[in-house]
Amino acid sequence: MPFALWLVLQCARHGKRAVIVCRCGGLGDVLCTLPMCAEVRRSHPGKLLVFITAPAWKEVVVMSRCADLVYANKWWIYPFTFPTNVTGLGLIKTVYNPQTTGEKSFTSGTSTHLINDLAASCGFTVAPRLPSLYPSSYLIEKTRVAYGLDSKTIGDRLLIGINPGPNWRVKEWEPAKWQKLIDRIHSEYVAVIIQFGTHNGDGSSDYDNLTGAKSLVSRLKGEELVALIAACDLIVSIDSGPVHVAGAVATPVIGLFGPLNPDLVLTRESPGLGLFADVPCLFCHNRTPVIHWIDGCPNDIACMKTLDVERVFDAVKSMLAHSTKREVSKSLLLAD
Repeated sequence: MPFALWLVLQCARHGKRAVIVCRCGGLGDVLCTLPMCAEVRRSHPGKLLVFITAPAWKEVVVMSRCADLVYANKWWIYPFTFPTNVTGLGLIKTVYNPQTTGEKSFTSGTSTHLINDLAASCGFTVAPRLPSLYPSSYLIEKTRVAYGLDSKTIGDRLLIGINPGPNWRVKEWEPAKWQKLIDRIHSEYVAVIIQFGTHNGDGSSDYDNLTGAKSLVSRLKGEELVALIAACDLIVSIDSGPVHVAGAVATPVIGLFGPLNPDLVLTRESPGLGLFADVPCLFCHNRTPVIHWIDGCPNDIACMKTLDVERVFDAVKSMLAHSTKREVSKSLLLAD
């Protein structure tokens, strides 16, 4: 009922019928759904494009400027889909519920980019490009101040974000390796390392005791996460939402992969590097039948366990050496 009343008011205000795109779930999937919005507009000219998502990501979708309106209901969480037979008294023309191949079939892997996969489920063909996110300089500075990361507090030190998880166990890198990476970074760089991520349902995480990193685990709103990733000089993350956010704000990112092929997750336009180990069962989730992470891994997660700390640190050094992030960030701040 709240949505119905909201939709009536919005359609009356704009004088248009609505087309709905609904995608809840993880931030990465939400961001990779947004590119199809341009094709939705082309297929339904003159209609009001309404994007329905999880409350945590509402402001992030607004920031993308891909939809006319964004609606979120705290009760509509993954795997919620909007009923396709609801017409809203004739106000709703069409409803799209994009899904991945893996969501439609438990045993089928995909050989296409996540962006293409989601769009194809609704009959669209799109280029595998993330939308740009536009956090204002005010939001970035406000968020930095709120978490003690402004220039007055940290000076000219590098700002490096890490995202260890938790996530699906088969995507995770061991806490001991994250700790070694943090120690290696501090041994050669004057840097502040901030830790993103969320807690498990019981409020704990295997990564709670990392030292040398400022933990912001489960503390950030969606728009604050975007703002801080935009402020970072580099992100190092397992295959999860921050990888996609970094691509959308042009922050250099190193993604740690195993079950999924980084070529089907990262985009060419993003300053990103996907690292993975050389094991026979690599990219198992892109195969059919899938060795699905819900079932666990019969090979003891060899892909992530054999990914070496020094290799990741070498990538960190390479990315920082070739990055123009600081110069670009300063020029954008001045222009804003």
